[in-house]
Amino acid sequence: MGKKILFLPILIGLLVGCAGSKKSAQVPVSPEWVQARPTSQIYYVGIGSARKTADPNGYMQAAKQSALADLASDISINISSNSVLSAFETQQRFFEDYSSTIKADAQKELEGYEIVETWEDLTNYWVYYRLSKDLYKKQVDEKKQKATAKSLDFYDKALKSIEQGDVRVGLVLLVKALEPIKPFFAETIMAKYNGSDIFLGNEIIQLISSTLNSLSITGSSDTKVKLGQPLTQKDLQFVVNYKANKLQKGIPIKANYSEKPIAQNRAVTDINGAAGFSIDAVRSSKPSEKFSVSMDFDVILYEATTDFAIRKILSKFNVPYTELVVNISKPSFHIASIEKNIGVALTQNIISEAIKRKLVEAAMPIVLSSNEADFVINIDASTVQVSETGGYKQAALSTIISVTSSNGVEVYRKSLDRILGSHFDIEMAGKNAFVEASRKVENSVMREIIEVVVKGKSSY
Repeated sequence: MGKKILFLPILIGLLVGCAGSKKSAQVPVSPEWVQARPTSQIYYVGIGSARKTADPNGYMQAAKQSALADLASDISINISSNSVLSAFETQQRFFEDYSSTIKADAQKELEGYEIVETWEDLTNYWVYYRLSKDLYKKQVDEKKQKATAKSLDFYDKALKSIEQGDVRVGLVLLVKALEPIKPFFAETIMAKYNGSDIFLGNEIIQLISSTLNSLSITGSSDTKVKLGQPLTQKDLQFVVNYKANKLQKGIPIKANYSEKPIAQNRAVTDINGAAGFSIDAVRSSKPSEKFSVSMDFDVILYEATTDFAIRKILSKFNVPYTELVVNISKPSFHIASIEKNIGVALTQNIISEAIKRKLVEAAMPIVLSSNEADFVINIDASTVQVSETGGYKQAALSTIISVTSSNGVEVYRKSLDRILGSHFDIEMAGKNAFVEASRKVENSVMREIIEVVVKGKSSY
């Protein structure tokens, strides 16, 4: 019995020890390529991993995508001194944008890579890809050759269009010529054209730049306008020329007015190379504003390519531009007033004087002749006695105020009816009514008149 008791603890100890050894033996040891990224003289390498989830297909695909991205990043970009990227690097500083997009594109187009090994532990799944450097170079050379031929065709057609005077089509074709060779912007792209070797990418960029620099926008000189009046397309007409003497149709242009945005700020030149803009009414309180017009190159870029990176790069080119000054003057007023108090004309027109004060306050010029005025303010005012109580008399004033533009269009009309004035003397009662009316004119009517004039109307 004693021997059995002694044997039982020994047996349990042995069983526990074996279980522990078995558990240790099951812990997987990661391969060297997981522990340290391998390097190779003949292969590009891509290592990717993903955390395990309940969806094996999901995490396996994620690990593969990670490995492909790593493989693409192993393919370094060396900038040639004769490359498109080199030309832009000094001027536009877009290398980071280009690098990220080109790597993303390269990842999508990778071919010929092979899976070396996969490995997993309890929590992660790993993938090891490689791609022969010689195979990759062969593939790239073939793609580059095809891309160069396609780009050269666009370039040739662009040159012919520009030589024939159709700059818009030429620019569209030049932008299209960049699309096939975008993956090779960092490299020297040699092509033979008309018997000569050219750096194709650089030639395209230089031709876009020189073509834009050879375009000019000319138009109206500095113009004058009265506050509240419109500027028509005749006042704001512009012409686009190539090399100063070739009118260009179909060129998109855009306008900017310093006072405010205008409703139709984009236009396209017609067969005569011309396009115009208009402003419904100039309302600025400043003595002058600026009106500028530039070529809307973005329209051509969006027509030519859907590639965001190319559009972003080319949108930084300088484009033709012109500017004019809009000189603004205040409209002039003439006051024509008939003011009668109990049937007798006032020796000093009370309402008229109130209007003059508000015009002077608003810096609006007052002229003596209606023929010299932009607007005529007509006043027709008269009082009548309406009651008498114990010698206390009351007069009522009726007033019509209208404003007519220089071409005879009535732009404002207001009636002030039965404004009352009281006094023991009927003439003083009438004057009191006139004084009350002048207050209303100063406080509200003149504000309305000036607002109407400043806002302007197309019928003026």
